[in-house]
Amino acid sequence: MLLFVALAHAVAPPTSASGAAAAAQLPVDDAAIHAQLLDEVDHPGMKLCLTEVVEQLRLHWDHLSVADRAHVSAVLAPDGKDMFAPAPAAAAPPPAKDSCWSEYDNRLVGEHFAVEWEEGVDADDAQQFLDDLETSWSVEVDGLGWAPFDGSDSYLMLVEIQNKRTGGAYTTVKSCGGQYIPYIVSGKDSWDDPDWGASMAPHEFNHALQFGYSYAPEFWWWEATATYMEDNVFPDINYWGDYVAGYTQNPHIALSASSQQDQDIFWHMYGLAIFGFYLDNYQGGPDTVLATWEDARKDHGQYNKSAHEMVDDLNVDWDTVYADWIARNTVMDYDQQRYFPEIAIHDQVRALPNDGSSDRSDEPEGYGQNYIFINGGLGTGDLVVHFTGNDKVEWSVQLVEVENSRVSRVAAMVGTNGAGDITLTGYGDNDVYLVVSPLTADDSGYDYEWSAELISVDPPDTGSGDTANPGDPAGDGNGDGSGNDGLDLSTGAGCGCTTGGSDGAAVAGGLLAMGAIARRRKR
Repeated sequence: MLLFVALAHAVAPPTSASGAAAAAQLPVDDAAIHAQLLDEVDHPGMKLCLTEVVEQLRLHWDHLSVADRAHVSAVLAPDGKDMFAPAPAAAAPPPAKDSCWSEYDNRLVGEHFAVEWEEGVDADDAQQFLDDLETSWSVEVDGLGWAPFDGSDSYLMLVEIQNKRTGGAYTTVKSCGGQYIPYIVSGKDSWDDPDWGASMAPHEFNHALQFGYSYAPEFWWWEATATYMEDNVFPDINYWGDYVAGYTQNPHIALSASSQQDQDIFWHMYGLAIFGFYLDNYQGGPDTVLATWEDARKDHGQYNKSAHEMVDDLNVDWDTVYADWIARNTVMDYDQQRYFPEIAIHDQVRALPNDGSSDRSDEPEGYGQNYIFINGGLGTGDLVVHFTGNDKVEWSVQLVEVENSRVSRVAAMVGTNGAGDITLTGYGDNDVYLVVSPLTADDSGYDYEWSAELISVDPPDTGSGDTANPGDPAGDGNGDGSGNDGLDLSTGAGCGCTTGGSDGAAVAGGLLAMGAIARRRKR
């Protein structure tokens, strides 16, 4: 899971006794949460990133009993002592570059890492871990431009493998000579499947790099970024696709949701790696993902910088990006489409007219989504959806037409106070998704109702081949006879966006050049 990031200039990680924002976010003296965290420690699962567990323990540490702290340290800390005690090392770096501290006698030293392991661990696994971490450095730092971890100019990063039957791993930091240096800990089962061990290395290393930027990004973006990074380092290993299912199985969950105790929310954070893939495919490549972290350096909050804020800070319109992203998710319209799990369908329309509503079991939460599938071939004409949603929030409501497993057109709702109509002209054989999302950071669920009908339209003979559209005889939103039927999502006008696949072709709404938005809507 994710990690708490240290600020660029060796700012101490927050503890439960410091950091008002963190204290406000997590009730550090909540006995129920303490019990759940301790349960996570005792039952960590076979192959998990335990970073967020460790960092939540850091926030709660001062409120745990002495016995509980000792138990947690015995289970998780390589030396079995206080997990958050400073490193037993002198302030000055060693004459030859080495790790700041050492735990085990068995060790291998590379250019940037020192891997140590407990007796009972296979030395070949340690060598593989070292090789995979050095590869991760070459891609993430040398290739993609992430800043090296704090202290890397003086020290190797310590990496420890415990003789424990778990594949769980975590990254955290320890004070060393006035700097907070990240280190990685894993159980020995990580290499039962070498591919999983290989994907774990760039994930945990990315957490180590995240420590050097800011505490500000919300927890989910820590985990999502690290999961997305796995594909950059080892593109032939696609374990990240299994994690994306955490989002696709529960798209209704709030975008900002974070929990170690609720398993659906826990996996949802990993699954939001899909947002990293979206930024990569459609908003400037891996440089844009990195830019969100570089931008966060100026923010001194703790785990409270939203996706809305970080995208707007890059001079890209959040409303446009968000609408395009959730439209793409209907059919996983991404470069490696076959590795993305299918989106969960809230409802399916097999006949028109039809109607439906939200359901309490998967009512969309803030910036969560419901996907309603409308079969193609139910007739021909204009597909019209009438929508009424909770008027306490704004809504994104779109009809997304797909063809050959790619998004072909998008029509957005026109309305006010949570209600309005959407018209997709020229509906016929292609499948369509109704995508519904409340535009709020609140994690409450929001209810809505919809009805759909098919209106037959006899197009006038314009000589242009365009489909007629009420209020626009040329049928394309601008009357130029081009037949584009295009929605310019950057202005929010029109009713049917023509888009392309993820092969780099120009797309009207989603492929926005960074900083090239003509108009941005402020809230």
